[in-house]
Amino acid sequence: MADPLYTFDRQSMRRISAAVQKSEGVKDRKGNKWYPVKGGGGGPTLQIGKTRGNWPKGVTQDVNLYSTADRTQIFEPDGTPKTVSVFNLFAEVGNDKWVAFMNGILIAAECDEE
Repeated sequence: MADPLYTFDRQSMRRISAAVQKSEGVKDRKGNKWYPVKGGGGGPTLQIGKTRGNWPKGVTQDVNLYSTADRTQIFEPDGTPKTVSVFNLFAEVGNDKWVAFMNGILIAAECDEE
């Protein structure tokens, strides 16, 4: 037995199209506006920085923030280095070491040379 075939009139097709566009957050056919995307943003963003001192495991510390595009330090409007508070779950990290973090949690750190 063949599967039933469902047909829609033009008005129903437009309504279904509009509902899909709204749920997927795409522009309408006329390009008039963006529909909102449900569920917030695109998730956590990788950030990089350098430590400001020796950083023991299990401690939150301020880290100097750097640009991921060109690894240049980011400054506040008043000229002071921009910092971010990050929690270290893993191991002791030395002074002035590169670190990567997401949502305030350390995920990678530069090792000391031996």
